[in-house]
Amino acid sequence: MATYVVSDLHGQYKMFKKLLEKAAFSDADKLYMLGDAIDRGPDGVKILQHVMEAPNMEFLLGNHEFMMLNSVDPEGSAPLLCSQLPGRDARLWTLGNGGDKTFNKFRRLKKAGRRELLEWLFSRSLSTRIEVGQKCFLLTHSFFREDMIDVPYKDMDYSTVWNIVWPTPFRPDLYIDTKEYSAYEPWTFIIGHVPTIYADEAHFPRPLSSYRTENIIVIDGGCGRHNDDDAMYKGGILLRLDDLCEFTITFSELEGKKA
Repeated sequence: MATYVVSDLHGQYKMFKKLLEKAAFSDADKLYMLGDAIDRGPDGVKILQHVMEAPNMEFLLGNHEFMMLNSVDPEGSAPLLCSQLPGRDARLWTLGNGGDKTFNKFRRLKKAGRRELLEWLFSRSLSTRIEVGQKCFLLTHSFFREDMIDVPYKDMDYSTVWNIVWPTPFRPDLYIDTKEYSAYEPWTFIIGHVPTIYADEAHFPRPLSSYRTENIIVIDGGCGRHNDDDAMYKGGILLRLDDLCEFTITFSELEGKKA
């Protein structure tokens, strides 16, 4: 049995499946997905459904799922247009962060399917701490609060969630110091939220891989946005915690293009 983590797939279901194949992921293995399965790409709802239905997969919420849950009707009703969504984050989600693509797939589900998916998301937590071998890992989309580890989203208020899923050491507008993580050594933090190509600005552009600094490992490969110029640097990163071996697929590989 091996333990894997992946993050920020942003609707790239085909990428997700290819990563699992590349790692020879089996029913005996365990996968943790660290949020931002949805938005910008075409198949975020399909990714959520896949993880929800898999007995050996766990899902932690990211800022994009947070926006979704603060946009849609929690009872599963869905209007025809994004502009008719009732929640406080509806415009931020659909106009600013690619949530329109997710909503258009979400609203096509039967109401019972929408409710099932939302109930599952409301029951997810933002972070979890696990031990693999002799190492302790804190898995979260971006930041954390020790007293909120493994607490379901439904039991947290808006401000608390915002201050966990949005802040990062790798964006100046959302900045939080890495000392907030290093204070918890020997924990190793596995996070996403900011693509490694931007987190490691000193080596831009860089081959697709995780970015490691202090006791933080960033595994957002940049699935949210890509173009012909950076398709060879962006894609999915699947990290095996047992030996910190990583499996990657760039958009160039996925699309069958030569670097």
